[in-house]
Amino acid sequence: MKNNEFTKLISYNIKDKLHYVSNTVVIKHIEYEETNDIIVLALDYGKVYKPKPTTYSTFIQVIEGEAEVLVDKVFTYLKNGDSMIIPGNTVSVIKAHQRFKMLSIILKK
Repeated sequence: MKNNEFTKLISYNIKDKLHYVSNTVVIKHIEYEETNDIIVLALDYGKVYKPKPTTYSTFIQVIEGEAEVLVDKVFTYLKNGDSMIIPGNTVSVIKAHQRFKMLSIILKK
């Protein structure tokens, strides 16, 4: 998947490239390759993101706001700057009790 908005060796602020849309989950791919998948998301208030289960671990980091993350029936609240690794083969749900932006990196082996 080619994305001309994110160019290698060019400095940019991810938060500035990602904008909220009312009642929507906005997803932008920064890079997609055999070894990784890097995306950024902006969730409006009340929206839920349910990533497809994968065999690979996923690193997530909240880059603006706060998120509620449910992984295998365990709730965790992440605020701006917080991150976690979601193990492969797990079901996860990410909820927006307020608007937030998040970086997600699938770590393919």
